[in-house]
This record gives sequence, structure tokens and C-alpha cells, in this order.
Amino acid sequence: MGAKPFPADPSLSQLEIATDPKRMREVFQRHLRPLGEETYRIRECKVSHVRYRQATRCVLLYTLRLEEPDTGQEWSQRVSGIMQAGGKTRRIWERLRRSSSGLEVSEISPVFEPFSYIPELEMLVQVFPYDHQLPALPLLMAGLPPELEPLLLARFGPGDWRVEAWDVEPVRYLADLRATLRMTVRARDTATGRAEERRFYAKVYRKEERGEQTYQALQALWDRVSVGGAGFTVGRPIVYLSGLRTLVQEEVPGTSLRNELLREEDVVPVMRKAARSLATLHLDRMPKLRRHSLRDEVADLKETGKLLQQACPRLAPEIEEIVGAVIAGLEEVPPAPTHRDLGPADILIDGDRLALVDLDAFSEADPLLDVARVLAGLAVMPLRHSLPHERARTAARAFAEEYFVHVPEVWRARLPLHLAAALLKRAAGLLRHQQPDWPDKVEALVKKAKDSLAGRAWWQEGLEDQDRGGDA
Repeated sequence: MGAKPFPADPSLSQLEIATDPKRMREVFQRHLRPLGEETYRIRECKVSHVRYRQATRCVLLYTLRLEEPDTGQEWSQRVSGIMQAGGKTRRIWERLRRSSSGLEVSEISPVFEPFSYIPELEMLVQVFPYDHQLPALPLLMAGLPPELEPLLLARFGPGDWRVEAWDVEPVRYLADLRATLRMTVRARDTATGRAEERRFYAKVYRKEERGEQTYQALQALWDRVSVGGAGFTVGRPIVYLSGLRTLVQEEVPGTSLRNELLREEDVVPVMRKAARSLATLHLDRMPKLRRHSLRDEVADLKETGKLLQQACPRLAPEIEEIVGAVIAGLEEVPPAPTHRDLGPADILIDGDRLALVDLDAFSEADPLLDVARVLAGLAVMPLRHSLPHERARTAARAFAEEYFVHVPEVWRARLPLHLAAALLKRAAGLLRHQQPDWPDKVEALVKKAKDSLAGRAWWQEGLEDQDRGGDA
């Protein structure tokens, strides 16, 4: 396709260098400043994630493979780079330099200075876990905050529990936006000597209102679960600490639907169960949920289309046509409780129970957004993982068939539009994560989106050949 990750952008003139792993390895080797006297060799640099808005900003997440020359020891280090138009990046750097708290180095500091500035790229560099938008992140990585310890110990049940050990592991990190940490706490009851270990998850947010809204959504779902509703269980919410902009919840056990699909050949039962649970959620009513309107969805889709058109100019007319058709066809509908970012990795299976995770976008919205996201997620799995195409198609057919048995039939008419939009969003995700051969994969998903608008669902591919006894 001849596509590049991003086109030339006069407002972010060094974007081509910033998205080139080989050149950035050399840049980081020159500019990252060790905290001590040691020197470190950067063996490799990978671009792990990119968020880009033309003429405005670009946030990049890099994974560096470091080596200590004297010992040969190697390890990985996450580093984020922030580029903003109009001199904003330098002003952020100047504020950080003036703020003693902004450059505070804790006991979990990496080998490099937490923050630095690369003038020739106009880039602010942040060495994980330091992030100027997520100041609680290094604090949580360093130890158990005093205000959180009694709340977690209360989950161990009756007794005089004391923390013996604490371990924290980053699970997901979107630089400048949010982070998810898995916290393992080992405690001992001083009266009986009994020791137990429990896991919790902490999410650190850039915006306080987003964390508060997610906590309220989790609480609403938990309340429905306690009376037998909702269709899914969730990790029990423990607290939202507004001072740290951090939400803490209990771990919910289970294996992700994505992993189940990768290892099990008979996927029909679990897909039908997931579809029934999702239908139950969508037919429920929950108070105090934020609203995601048609206008919001249109804005999201336009942003996705713009990004894909910039990255894949040869596909720009087709993408524009798809976006226009979806926007013209969608209408405002009565909202329902909707995950809004649902995929096979967000559904956990624990015996007969199904659970939802990653509910940051949970809202009142068109419920077909969830259905389309799951089906688009199944479409992309053969491109990103080792899922056979036929198993993906079988899973999608079973999911769609079962879901529409349990919801109003009129909902089905909206699926082709939402599926086309969801496929474009998945295509943009391939770009943001810098997936290998992403241009070809994007082109394949754009074709599936066009087929959806034409009334040909991607999971129906090969059915006619199968009916004739051919090879699908």
C-alpha cells in the first residue's frame, strides 16, 4: 500500500523521526541521562503504541531493551514521548523543572532521570512509572498508600490482619492517559498465624471525573449482580481515591474469552453463553450512568476515519464512503447499559460465571455498539493472533445468532452500520499498536466494513462453498 504510520505534519515536524524505532534508539542513547555513574546500552527500541491527532499532539510509548555493559544484564524499560504543537511541550517541561514534586525521585526510580526534554524533537520523555499526568503511578508502584491499606485488609475477612508482603505489576499503560496495576497483597492474621494472599486492581486516571464515573458504573453493576441481574459479574469496587485519581477493585477470577477461543475448538457453547449474558445486560436498566449519544458516536467515527485516511491515503475514498454511509444511516435510539469498548479479551470465564472487565467507557448508549465490537474483535483475531479463520467465523455466527434471539428483532437492522464502524475502529487500533504488516491488515478490515454495508457479514464468508461441499 505504500502507507506510512503518519503523513508529514508541519505542526509536529519531527514526527517521522519519532515513529522510527531505529532512529529513536540512537536518540535515546544520546539523551537519556542515567541517575548514577553507570552507563547503559540501548540494544533495541520498539514503538508499542501511538496516539496521534493531526496538527495537535502525538503520544508515543516505546519499549527499550537495555544492557549493562559490565555485567551483560538485560531488561526492558518503558519510555513515553509527548509531542505537542505550538511550543506546548517545552512549556510542560519548564513547569516540571520548576516543580520539585514533578522531578521527585522515589525508591522505585528507573535507571534514568524520570523526565527529560529532547529539543531537536520538541519531545518530553517520561521514564515509566513517571508520568506528569498520572502523579499517583510511582507512589502506587513504591508501596501501599496508608489510606488504602485498611480497606484492602478488610477484604481478608474477620481477624487482626497485617500486611506481610506487597507486589505491584503494571498490566496496561496508556501514557498521559491512564494505567492499570495488579496488586498482590500477602497478609497474616496475628491471632491465628494464618496467612493469605489476595489480588486487587488499581486504575490511575488522568481525569478525576473519569475515575469517579467508572467507580459509579462498577457500583451500579455490582448492585445488579447482588440481586441476580446484569448478566455478568464484575470485580467488586472497593474505593475511589480522588486525591490519587485511583480506583481500586477486587480481582475477578477467570480466563478471557480470547484465550478460550485460541485453545478450544468447540467455541459455540461459550459464544452463545456470552451472547445471552450480553443481551441480559442490554435489557436491564441502571441509574446514574453517563450518556454516550449518537452525536458522540459520530464524532468518534469521524476521528477514526480521519486517522485512517491520513495513514492510508490510497484507501481514503473508501474510508470516507464508509464513514459517510454509517453516519447517514444511524439514528438515535433508546439507550441501554453498554460496555462500549467490548472485545473477547474483556469477557472472563470462570466455570458457569461470566465477568466483564475494563469498564472505563461503560455508559448508556446504543447496545449494538457492544455487539459490533465483539464481532469486529473476532474478525481481527486471525490477523493478530493464531486463531484460525474458520473458528473465528463459527464463533461470530454463534454469537450473532444467539444474541438476536433474546433482544427485539428491530435491533438487527442496525448491526451492518455499527459493524462497519467497529471494523474501522479495529483497523485504527492496528495502526496505533504498530502491528506488523498493518497496512495489509487495515485494507482487509476496510473491505470487511464495505461488505457489511452491502449486507455481507464477514462471518458468512465461505458458507456457500461449505454448502456445496467445497473448501472454505
